[in-house]
Formats: sequence, C-alpha cells, structure tokens
Amino acid sequence: MKLILNADDFGLSESVNNGIVECFQAGTVKSTTVMMNQHGIDHAIQLYKQGLVPDIGLHFTVTAGKPLSNPEDVPSLIDEDGYFLNRQTLMTKQVCEEEVYLELKTQYQAALNADFKINHIDSHHFAGVYPPLKNAFIRFANDINLPVRRVDNIIAGQDTLTAPTPDAFDMRFFDSGATFENLKHILLEYKHSLPNGTVELMCHPSSDTNDLIELSSYHEMRSIEKNILTSPELTHWLKEQGIECVGFNYLS
Repeated sequence: MKLILNADDFGLSESVNNGIVECFQAGTVKSTTVMMNQHGIDHAIQLYKQGLVPDIGLHFTVTAGKPLSNPEDVPSLIDEDGYFLNRQTLMTKQVCEEEVYLELKTQYQAALNADFKINHIDSHHFAGVYPPLKNAFIRFANDINLPVRRVDNIIAGQDTLTAPTPDAFDMRFFDSGATFENLKHILLEYKHSLPNGTVELMCHPSSDTNDLIELSSYHEMRSIEKNILTSPELTHWLKEQGIECVGFNYLS
C-alpha cells in the first residue's frame, strides 16, 4: 500500500512551516500544500527554495484571510471588511461559482509566480467539497489536470472529476484522533481493504503553537501530530507493515 501523508497549511506560520520541514526530514511526510494568503508565506517560499519541501501543492483557501483577487471581483466570498467569510457562513451561502473559480485561479497563479512547482491541489477546511464551491473546484482541477484530494469525503460524488486522485482519503488523523494508535488502526483498515491502493491522510504538524493561537482554532494538537510523524517508532512500524510513504508526485 502507498500512503500519502499530506501536511496541510504550509505558509500559515513559521512554526507550521518548520514542523512540516521536520516531517519531510523524517521521511514520513512527502507532500504538503501551501496557503498563499497567510502570514508565513514568505518564510515558506524561502524553505521551498532551499529544497526542504520538494513535493508541494496548493491549499486553496477561501475561509481564512483575504482574497488574492481584486475584492470587487469576488463580492460573494467576502465580508464588509474584505475578509473571507467564515466557514459556517460560506457553506450555507449562495456564492458565485465564477468568483470561486477566479479566486482559485488567482491563488494558483500566485503560487506559480512564487516559483512553486505545484503538482496537486486541495482546499482549506474542505471548502472545495461543499456544494457552494465544489463545481468550481472540480472545473478548475479538470482544467489544469493535476492530481487532487478526493472531493467525495463529505458530500458524496465526484463523477465529473477527471483529474487523478488517491484511491481513498481519510480525515480521522485529526484532533482527538491524532494518536499513534489511531493512526495505526486507520492504516491497517486500508491495508486490508486497499492492499495495492494509494491512500491519503491529511496532517497538520507544527514545531510550536505560540504563533498559532490567533491564526487557527486547531493549534494545541499540531505539535503532538509532529511528534508522532517524526517518531522512529512510526517509521519502523510502517516499514514492518510494508506501507510505503509517497508524495502526490507518485500520481502525476
């Protein structure tokens, strides 16, 4: 079985960036996705140019920060102060599909302009899988034809998606589920059901949490995730089970 442990949120903060680099160096994480509109993006670009995160995708962000498009071009996505709507509001609001597509295209182009060699895409807070945004996300993924995270994990169906995806995506290694025992349990399930498949799990490692308190509601568990993902015990267990860690470039 091939395992993609994709580290979400590269670019969120320096501690997140550093934690992701540590996981790459441990050999378990071989793929990450970058947020182009967050506080740590300049630091993330520096680390990438040093060759420390060789496999990178775009973490399409429409629930945090401000758009990279002209705000006048994406009015259905922002509040009166120009910030993206919160997740709860966005997922129930009637948004303009063309505005979603435009912002996704703008973030993708910004990543290319920063010299990131983008090889896959996914979305922050699963924005790309909810009905108000799913059509635009699928259209864009098909247009650029890069591998993507599956979009059927919350709302069923991805029949119109033609871009490559892993055989399965699992989001249970998160919050209270971010334990070594639960990670092993999840992977053994897939080893049994998809012994020759490619499975993606998201992860959110960070070397520290002090710079995250005002940036993310999910902060305390990030350093715990990092400790699990960089542990020699995990590396040994994966080898023992014949589970090979790969990046999204494996699907390219």
